[in-house]
Amino acid sequence: MPKYAVKTPFIDRFTQVFYREGSIYETTDAARAEELRKGGFIGEEIASLKSKAKTNSKGTAKNENQ
Repeated sequence: MPKYAVKTPFIDRFTQVFYREGSIYETTDAARAEELRKGGFIGEEIASLKSKAKTNSKGTAKNENQ
C-alpha cells in the first residue's frame, strides 16, 4: 500500500481519522492521494525501504551486513 508523509495536519473527510504533521498516510486510492497532495496535505509517495537497495557513496548496491 503506498505511503505518504503528512505535511500539514488534517482530518480525512472519509474516515474521520486525524493525521499529524510527520505521520504516515496510507491509501490504495490514487485519486484521493493526488487530491491530498495537490492540497498540500501530503508529500510525494515514500518509496518502500524493502524495494530499494541501500547504496554506498559510489552508488553501487551495498550488502546490509557491510
